[in-house]
This record gives sequence, C-alpha cells and structure tokens, in this order.
Amino acid sequence: MATESITYDRIQLRGIQRAFKAMTEEATSQAKTVANSLATYLQSEIKTTASKSRNRAGSRIADGSVVSKSSKTGELSFGFARQKFSGGGTTQQLWGGYEFGSNRYKQFPLWSGRFGRGSRGWFIYPTLRSEQPYIVNRWESAFKKIREEW
Repeated sequence: MATESITYDRIQLRGIQRAFKAMTEEATSQAKTVANSLATYLQSEIKTTASKSRNRAGSRIADGSVVSKSSKTGELSFGFARQKFSGGGTTQQLWGGYEFGSNRYKQFPLWSGRFGRGSRGWFIYPTLRSEQPYIVNRWESAFKKIREEW
C-alpha cells in the first residue's frame, strides 16, 4: 500500500482546468482517451481486489462500476439504483456498507478500521491508495506529452 498520498492544491487544480479550456478539440479527444484508459485500468484492478475477498456483494458492486467515456480526468462510478440485490436494496444504497463495513449491522462485513481521517475500506479505497502513484505518474506524463504536442 502507498504510504504517501499525492495531492494537488487548489491553484494547481485551477491550472489544470485552464489547460483543459485552452486545449484544441483534438487535444481534448486525446485527453479523454488517456483518462478513459487509466480509469478502465483502475476499474479492472478494483474488480480483481473485490473478487479476491469473501464478500460476494462487494464483487457485484465492483462489477457494476462504470467508467465515464466523456470525462477528461477519468471518472469511475459505483452504486446505482438500477442494480438491485435480492432483498430489494440497491448498490446505490448499500455500497458504503459493503466497502467500509459495520459493527452494528450484521449483513455488512466488519468495520474496516481507521485510515487517516476516515475508514480504511475493503476493496475500492485500498486499491485507489495502492494504485495512486502509478495512475498519477501515467496521467501527468500523458498530459505533458499532449500539452507539448499541441
């Protein structure tokens, strides 16, 4: 697991937004392609992590995730009202319980414990933390290449 997280401050994020606005249509198309491939890679890693756990519902939640095709930054979504469990609950309502667990409700796995200011998680957040350095480095190098090219 990664011990150091990579963060951008607000000034850097505004600079990225300005760069997106200044890009040509073809550069934006390339940015969407790169972001989509990175999000798809991350989605497959999360599915792999969820399938290794004993929790079948977590695997079902990960398998139902969606990668946004129009995003320039790579968006991955979990939990939808259309994905129903046999008891009538949806992944939209229950994904948090299966990801972070609970000591009160027995239908969820045990609470995953603390990590920083929040909970550790079982399959989504641990994978995000472990893959973050790789994803950020690939994203930065790809966008640097796009920026130099255009």
